Formats: sequence, C-alpha cells, structure tokens
Amino acid sequence: MTKHLLPGVAAAVLFSGVASAQIYPPAPPPPPVPGTSTTTTTISPNPDADHNETKVHKEADRKGNTVIEEDVHREGIAGCSDTHTKTETDRDGGTTTTKVTTTNPR
Repeated sequence: MTKHLLPGVAAAVLFSGVASAQIYPPAPPPPPVPGTSTTTTTISPNPDADHNETKVHKEADRKGNTVIEEDVHREGIAGCSDTHTKTETDRDGGTTTTKVTTTNPR
C-alpha cells in the first residue's frame, strides 16, 4: 500500500506547485457608480492682475459612462474668455469631446 500512496502524494505536491506558480493580471478598476459626481473649483489670482477660475465636474451617468465637464474663466487686462469642455467616455473606452470658447476683448 505504501508503494501506491507515495506516487499519489508526489503527484498532488507537483500539481499544487504548478497551480500556485500561475500569475494573474490585476483586476481592472471598478466601473463608476451611476449617479455619483464630484466637483472641484480652483481660483488662482496672478500677480499681474489676471484671474483664472477652473471648475471641473465629474460624474457617472445612469449607463455607467463617465462625463467630465470643465469650465475655465480667465479675466485680465486684455479681456476675458470662457471655455467649456465636455468629455464623455463610454464603458468600451470610446471618447467624445466638445469644446466651446467665448472671448470678450476689452
């Protein structure tokens, strides 16, 4: 009986060693949760009297797609400008970006 038990134990050790040596890639990041959003506003006055304000709003729509909207307002001696950028990324990785800039010289 010992003759039959020893090869079985050796085979079990060999197979368990092969299984533990496999390397798996890391899991992808979880998809965004629909209905969640964050907004960040940055105001940065400059020493030369210019004023910049950036507002970034990031959310996941009801389909799980990521939508990022960025509004930038710049004001200075030469005038002011407003830029609105909207980037939509679907769950398959496709991206659509629209950008509109309005300038008002002084």
